[in-house]
Amino acid sequence: MRGAEERAALAEENADGKPGADRRLRLLGTYVALSLRPAAGAWERCAGTAEAEQLLQAFLDRDAAEGPRPLLVVLPGPGGLAVRPGLEVRPESGPAGAKGLFFLRTGPEPPGPDSFRGAVVCGDLPAAPLEHLAVLFSEVVLPVLANEKNRLNWPHMVCEDVRRHAHSLQCDLSVILEQVKGRTLLPLPAGSEKMEFVDSKSETVLDSIDKSVIYAIESAVIKWSYQVQVVLKRESSQPLLQGENPTPKVELEFWKSRYEDLQYIYNQLRTIKVRGMAKLLDKLQSSYFPAFKAMYRDVVAGEDQQVFSQVCLTQITVE
Repeated sequence: MRGAEERAALAEENADGKPGADRRLRLLGTYVALSLRPAAGAWERCAGTAEAEQLLQAFLDRDAAEGPRPLLVVLPGPGGLAVRPGLEVRPESGPAGAKGLFFLRTGPEPPGPDSFRGAVVCGDLPAAPLEHLAVLFSEVVLPVLANEKNRLNWPHMVCEDVRRHAHSLQCDLSVILEQVKGRTLLPLPAGSEKMEFVDSKSETVLDSIDKSVIYAIESAVIKWSYQVQVVLKRESSQPLLQGENPTPKVELEFWKSRYEDLQYIYNQLRTIKVRGMAKLLDKLQSSYFPAFKAMYRDVVAGEDQQVFSQVCLTQITVE
């Protein structure tokens, strides 16, 4: 796989000697050809449309002294290539799993006609950016931060602060990924990996547990309770409030999705790690243990209500 510098050199080399009004457009086209490998003539057809011409000229010529740096995204579309002014307007009709390409201006001045080096950053845009970011963070960033050789001169407080923020970001990414799938993930706090081996009856083990781990567990209970309440307070009447007219099928799908989400939450609360956390809070007589029990009861009660609602709705639909 070519690196960014190698692709830049190839783009500039391949753009030489080709006739045209603006050599920068040819440079962009060469980058696109090297990275996305579209069908012959796809870039020319795309860049020749009125909308693309306007976006390309704005990217290449606009003075960006104020405001965000100009961004240009090239994506595979149903009829070839598509040019977009940002990341938020990705068409759903593109090929599944197809990557895109982004160009980002690094300075306020427009790039020169001979080279993009130092003026434009180019990179691949994964088909699933969020999943890509989560994998990159867990398999590249976290191992780098965890390597003691990379933080030999760091004060202990700095190491702990970086570790805490890195864990928080990893949890946030995992929660968002599950939300996209319609499920609620209860992120485990830092230090929870030790809960599988905790004997809540042993006083020595309880004394050896770091106070920061206990604080992290109690903070997790607060966050979990909020997440559970969000799920329980969802109403099937929401489409009606938004002016829609849902069918019985939509109602059934809502309750089915809600039941599956509650079941997913229940299974997480029954894992060995979470049960170990609950036993620890109970042994320490933590004020957060009643909140944990109340949350657990709410999930179980929500599941029971869910089953009853589904049965009634199914009978109504059949009748």
